[in-house]
Amino acid sequence: MSKFTSKDEFLAEIRKERRKLEELLAEIPKRQKFVEVTDGMNIKDFLAHRTEWGRMMIRWYTEAAEGKTPAVPTEKYKWNQLKDLNADIHRRYAKTSLVKIEAEFAAVHDELYRMIEKMTEDELFTKRHYPFTGTSDLCTYLNSATASHYRSARRHIAKWWKATKQLT
Repeated sequence: MSKFTSKDEFLAEIRKERRKLEELLAEIPKRQKFVEVTDGMNIKDFLAHRTEWGRMMIRWYTEAAEGKTPAVPTEKYKWNQLKDLNADIHRRYAKTSLVKIEAEFAAVHDELYRMIEKMTEDELFTKRHYPFTGTSDLCTYLNSATASHYRSARRHIAKWWKATKQLT
């Protein structure tokens, strides 16, 4: 069940977490965005990961709203294969430029946000409203693709950035 009780509260959390991540990224020089943060991933990789998960969320919702049954998480991967899925995402975006990733990250965020704005409270907070969510509500899934994912990225990057600044 979602920790949010209203769409407005959820949208405010998305805005807050996105702003905090953007503020952190703005203070990091471009050359540092290609340095490993953790687990072989740099900032570009973190953004690519979140972009792709946002795209998957958009696809799941769009297909479910059309009465289809989306492959969740993908046609190729099951939930117990997330490590492989995430490695595949990393490989697919490895040669994509930071500029392109940043633009796509912003575009996917904007699309998700607009999509959520149009949803009803019932759609967001009723468990099993869409079968692909299983025993969860849609807001829980959307939070994982937005606010929660932004917060996770920010925490990893902030920890690395703090350590990096102390070394210089």
